Amino acid sequence: MARLTQSFRLLPRPWDPSAPGAGEMGEPGLFTCACCGLITPGRRFPWHGDGPGPVCALCNILQDPTRPAIEREAVLIWWPKLPQTRIMTLTRCAHQTLMQTLGNGPNGQDIVWHRAMDAIASGADTAMMPAQCKSALAVLRALHARTAEARRRLETTSPRLLATALLMANRADPQINESATALMDGIRLLPLGRLHNGPTDIYPALVREWLDADPQPVMT
Repeated sequence: MARLTQSFRLLPRPWDPSAPGAGEMGEPGLFTCACCGLITPGRRFPWHGDGPGPVCALCNILQDPTRPAIEREAVLIWWPKLPQTRIMTLTRCAHQTLMQTLGNGPNGQDIVWHRAMDAIASGADTAMMPAQCKSALAVLRALHARTAEARRRLETTSPRLLATALLMANRADPQINESATALMDGIRLLPLGRLHNGPTDIYPALVREWLDADPQPVMT
């Protein structure tokens, strides 16, 4: 996975709802995500940067930071020493652990899931959650804590605002290009446990599918 570190990073590009695959959830079948490295059923997306594909629906948001619901789906963090691939792997494993612990039945569990995600993002008390969630919660809280440094440096944690600024920047100017490159070397994107397909948050269902396909990558 180390050789893929620089390939999978925030990849700003205008969101085009008419582009192939932009409004779809990908092709069926079991594959290993080239970014997070985890076994994934269906929902594969081609990577449009230098890295090989396909990638899972979660890792796909790295190349779609101006998607309509991005502010509810992800936040910027600053962590130069932690590769983006590692963040995606940790996040997926933590989310699968939480879903496995909180219950992976489809009826009524989405409410519990969203409450847990809101508590993590807001720093609210999670003491009432099962003890088996402790490791996963610690990982997600540690990652989310890095939003403070991103905000200090950028005055925002919005992937959309950063992507828009990078798309508007004159990268032909050597100084601007150097600053943008330095920024991209340190900024990371952290998924927040939501993923919208139109008005519907499909992420809890995706996590349940991942668990059904491969229940092993969990945190204890």
